Amino acid sequence: MIERQPLITQYRGDTVLSNPPPSSGGALIAFALGLLSGLDMAQLPFGSVEHLRSLAKVMQLTNLARKDGYDARLYDRDVAAQFLAPAHLIEYERQLAPWTHQPGVNKWGSTTHVSAIDSEGNAASVTTTNGEGAAYMIPGTGIMMNNMLGEADLHPNGFHQWQENIRISSMMAPTILLRNHQPEFVLGSGGSNRIRTAVLQVISNLIDFGMPIETAVTCPRIHWEAGVCNLEPGFGNVVLDRTTFPFDGAVELWPQQNMFFGGVHAVTYRSGALAGVGDPRRALEIL
Repeated sequence: MIERQPLITQYRGDTVLSNPPPSSGGALIAFALGLLSGLDMAQLPFGSVEHLRSLAKVMQLTNLARKDGYDARLYDRDVAAQFLAPAHLIEYERQLAPWTHQPGVNKWGSTTHVSAIDSEGNAASVTTTNGEGAAYMIPGTGIMMNNMLGEADLHPNGFHQWQENIRISSMMAPTILLRNHQPEFVLGSGGSNRIRTAVLQVISNLIDFGMPIETAVTCPRIHWEAGVCNLEPGFGNVVLDRTTFPFDGAVELWPQQNMFFGGVHAVTYRSGALAGVGDPRRALEIL
């Protein structure tokens, strides 16, 4: 086990602590929050066309930034710092700004997360995973090796290219939000590539829309990946078509909430009261 300092970023006055390199999940969440911070999300009705368009474009640009030369290097702390530098972020902010002003996997998963907080300000955010089985048993132990080298999202440059003796990356992103230097929200999720978009949306729901923690976790989510914008039901009577999302890709409407969109576990201590919520998606069948 290696003890590391958290990746630290700011979002609308709150301090966000998340998983540092060699994990790339924390850096990608921090990048997306950096893009969101340039938008006045609190003025957008939750679930409106403008809200969903903004989230989808931020997810698309974050994926694009990851592919623009940083794919296999976000495990390196110095590269992560470059990735989150204002000079790099502004390149993608320029692509976001004009667009927002226009009118109008492995599905079974084996990752879990536990969040904890107490009235004295102690907090812990823990994500753990078994990954995929490799179908190879260590002789005499009854233990099957995992297959992190077979996790597509951890190898955006393709399989069989990971450099030997380099610690593999991860999408796991246990996260703590500080206000006035004290833990206020603790959260994290399972869900492979959807971990980062699930955590991103819950943070935005808590801070931009001021939702109670249960609502922030249970309300519908979206996920943009590989040219497809996936949407859960519950966003109202929004017309979801290519005019709503004017960029290349398809829109996939899911019939019900699903663990595909992550399984967030979150707790909070505010105004002398403790509260927590387990994502109900954990109890739903994965399609």
